[in-house]
Amino acid sequence: MAQTVLITGSSSGIGRRAAERFLAEGWNVVATLRDPSAWDGIPDGRLLIHALDVRDEASVEAAVAAGVERFGRLDCVVNNAGAGLFAVFEGTPQAVVEDLFETNVYGPMRVIRAALPHFHRQGGGRIVNVTSTSATVPQSLQAVYTATKSALDGFSEAVDHELRTRNVDVKIVVPGFVPSTNFVAQNYTRFAKVQTPPEYASYLQQRIAVFDAEIPAGYVATEVQAAAAVFEAATDTTGRLRFRVGQDAFGAATSRRLPDADYESWRRSTFDTPCPS
Repeated sequence: MAQTVLITGSSSGIGRRAAERFLAEGWNVVATLRDPSAWDGIPDGRLLIHALDVRDEASVEAAVAAGVERFGRLDCVVNNAGAGLFAVFEGTPQAVVEDLFETNVYGPMRVIRAALPHFHRQGGGRIVNVTSTSATVPQSLQAVYTATKSALDGFSEAVDHELRTRNVDVKIVVPGFVPSTNFVAQNYTRFAKVQTPPEYASYLQQRIAVFDAEIPAGYVATEVQAAAAVFEAATDTTGRLRFRVGQDAFGAATSRRLPDADYESWRRSTFDTPCPS
């Protein structure tokens, strides 16, 4: 019997590529997204497109139930849906902070809670949570985003210990920067209420220039490569927890393992800029 995976955030990017990869590997796929009409793929008998907003518990439960009803089982959930934010913390209203936590932290928790009863009835399952290299090395102008991804990363590692007693594994996929997702363009303008205090304008432009600079070939991952890491995590049999993708992701992990003094010097030289006189 074919295995079944439910993927959140399947309209584009890593989520869409992951859905395509699982289908190609013979899995049943419940591809979920807030607006099902945004899916423009070719119909497939092993594919169910369903609405799911991770911020809405009823929406999550309905999508999980529909997937189980359609395919008879649920073997894996991929928590890929998420929102980014490239902004100065001082100009970010509390409502925006809370919205990001609703999407990036509480959303995956809702999906996991909805999936666990089905996993337990089957005797096991797999959870794949997509975090970010920002959870490894926090970057400036991503303070709130980093907070959410760090929370998800820590939660994933901790809850894995608990769930393994019920034969449910948790895996963490840690992508670096994936340029085709247009992180800065999509997420700096995401919230109209976010304002940049003029005192930060120069620094903001410097950091945006870093993201806009030409990236050496092969240094960062593509959406397809990130999706391959998701599939690898979903099918892993080695007990491995984290699956990094992109040379920048591995570089961040290496930097984080430096002695404290060396790491402090590196992060200051990488992200700091002199205060205006």
